[in-house]
Amino acid sequence: MPNEALHPASMFRQILHVDMDAFYVSVEELEDPSLRGKAVIVGGDPDRRGVVAAASYEARKFGVHSAQPLRTARRLCPHAIFLQGHYEKYWEYSRAIYAILGEMTPLVEMVSVDEAYLDMTGCERLHGPLLAAADSLVRKIKQRTGLNCSVGASTSCLVSKIASDQAKPHGLLYVVPGSEAQFLAPLPVRRMPGIGRVTEPRMRALGIETIGDLQKLSLEELKAHFGRFGEWLYLKALGKDLNERIEANGPQSISHETTFDTDTCDREELERTLSYLAQRVGRRLREHQLFARTVGLKLRYADFQTFTRDISLREPTNVDSVIFEHVRHLFHCTFNPQWKVRLLGVRVSKLETTAFQPSLLDAAQTAKISQLLEAADQVRKRYGFDALQMARSLDPKKN
Repeated sequence: MPNEALHPASMFRQILHVDMDAFYVSVEELEDPSLRGKAVIVGGDPDRRGVVAAASYEARKFGVHSAQPLRTARRLCPHAIFLQGHYEKYWEYSRAIYAILGEMTPLVEMVSVDEAYLDMTGCERLHGPLLAAADSLVRKIKQRTGLNCSVGASTSCLVSKIASDQAKPHGLLYVVPGSEAQFLAPLPVRRMPGIGRVTEPRMRALGIETIGDLQKLSLEELKAHFGRFGEWLYLKALGKDLNERIEANGPQSISHETTFDTDTCDREELERTLSYLAQRVGRRLREHQLFARTVGLKLRYADFQTFTRDISLREPTNVDSVIFEHVRHLFHCTFNPQWKVRLLGVRVSKLETTAFQPSLLDAAQTAKISQLLEAADQVRKRYGFDALQMARSLDPKKN
């Protein structure tokens, strides 16, 4: 492994990825210590439709994992304790964690309630070398909240995220500058974010089992096999970020995207997904008390051709239905029903802190919509985001 002394920290980005360990379950254990050491599943009643929101490590030993149907989780782990969850409490802890992260650097990006990136570049005089800063952060979070976290430290968001996953539970893994490719090489390709159930079999057919196998292929070879996605694979396999940056002082844009388990050209399913993503984006805008002037669509087909489209709004908004209607228009202008879709994303940008001032005639309607959205956000904080959805995002065949 390269000697750290030969790689001065100032030459590289210094990125931490912080991931709370079994966050929802850990909060429940703090509130009720009798749950410790037991198989605990947060998500609701296993006799009703729903999915696992979180599972303790004791439950995971039986094959339980997040997003798994609750009925499946009960079959795998019948002795588990199933909890509805206290989402307001989780948000309280999340805000406390965010405050601690902000003491380390102003460049903090919370990508979920229990996960964040920190850009520590240039912070050596305040917190010492990156490894020492990461160790201090782990201890500080434990001391102030009682919760454990895992941290990955490296020169890129990608490597730090994989490192934090490797460090779980309650660990710290530092990838020395210059050793990123060496660290990634023995890992299965599935460990790389962005490679899923569709891409992995294609790689296996080519004899690509590990990230190291990817590293052996040239850029030209990867592009020949995977098209434009090949360039992404080439850079990611070496541990390099693609222009990712951690945004400070509030987000400059907000986005949510999803990769389908199976590529699809079902227009209704695609529109339901866009509605769901628009609601997630709208909620994050309201959390930050922001309004967007631009709505964008990201659409990636099965062959990895990717299209992005944006539309400017006459009035800034943080209303889910408004975001959805505009992104659906972009979708209709872009979608080719003969091609299957791999990924959809919704993005808003040109964010403002001041809302459009409606006319007196519209003010009452605007106030009513704001009250409804605020009430919906409160329900979601308490019971989880999926507890309340726009009808447009629901599948009538499953409801």
